[in-house]
Amino acid sequence: MNTNNDKKSQVVSTGDWLVTKILMQIPILNIILLLVWSFQKDQNYNKSNWAKATLIIYIIRIVFIIIIITTFLSFFIALFNADNYYI
Repeated sequence: MNTNNDKKSQVVSTGDWLVTKILMQIPILNIILLLVWSFQKDQNYNKSNWAKATLIIYIIRIVFIIIIITTFLSFFIALFNADNYYI
């Protein structure tokens, strides 16, 4: 049990981070891997916390993009609404 705790608390090497960053460039696989690394019990603490923080940033980005899209859509719907034409 002690060796498992030592393995989880070891510093992630530069090579491991390099492989992690390369894998994050692959669409769809990156989200699956982030979920696995975030919630897997025997994952390294450093990588697990990084994956959780990355997921939180992704969620914030998605919410922000949804707000921007709905704002622009509502603007253009109001702009081209038939009630606003005065001919």
